[in-house]
Amino acid sequence: MLNLETIHQERPIVNEWSSVLERLSIDSNWQQAVSYLSSVEQSQGITLQRLWQLLDQAWDELRLKNTYPVGSEAFLHHYYQHPIWLINATFCESYEATINDRLAAVRLVTHVNPRKILDFGGGIGTVSRLCSHFIPQAEVIDLVDITEFRHTIKHYLADYHNIRVLAASEGPYDAIISTEVLEHLTNPVETIIKINRLLRTGGAFSGSWSFMPVIKSHLPQNFHLHRTMPWIIRCLGFGFYGFERRGSMVFGFVKHSNVSPIMIKKARLLEKVARLPIPIEKILLLLKGL
Repeated sequence: MLNLETIHQERPIVNEWSSVLERLSIDSNWQQAVSYLSSVEQSQGITLQRLWQLLDQAWDELRLKNTYPVGSEAFLHHYYQHPIWLINATFCESYEATINDRLAAVRLVTHVNPRKILDFGGGIGTVSRLCSHFIPQAEVIDLVDITEFRHTIKHYLADYHNIRVLAASEGPYDAIISTEVLEHLTNPVETIIKINRLLRTGGAFSGSWSFMPVIKSHLPQNFHLHRTMPWIIRCLGFGFYGFERRGSMVFGFVKHSNVSPIMIKKARLLEKVARLPIPIEKILLLLKGL
């Protein structure tokens, strides 16, 4: 079992806040990023609640000066290039609860002995480096994210020679991991269809999500999916494998078939039903289980 007691001395699993700050300071946007922090925060770190406040502050600032509709693809693209995401990266790399969530996602794909892995929407690459630590047979780990901080991410992960930081995925993959990403996307169901197509049959997918109003970039049009996402994924060619309850609920699935038009129709129907004021998740649990 993977846990935080299995630590490579030369590559710590939970990094020090100050160490991550120093390593990310090569980014050209760094001074703007740290301007959001007080001198005490720069030296000692921030809480999760403070991080959420900063992410919302950046969202509001962009909303006031951006001509794109809030929540549109164009708006989101600009938002995820904001330097505040360098602070988010620093927090994620130094916060033990986040690392535990990512480790849970890694655990849920190890049973397929993956050699080629996709870290989908992986930000600074926390999942990627954990895969490199704990899945020794992994030959290729691709990190693909909407951010354009790729030069900085490549520098940050330079010691991990099996990690590639790419602009686009190059499937097929044996395993795909996506943690806390779907809630930020305009069309999460379409993303699961894409993940199916990138994954080999018999491959593993693990993910976590938070379709809840925690921060402003958790898009409200997706909140209904909080109730039904595991069953929607099952409609799209996946079988349920297991879950771990950490700070987030992390789910694991295995792809049993390529996605078909009938599967997509069923998934879209379930998505519509999830908007109705009925306890659909309880009904599905009784009828189908997980």
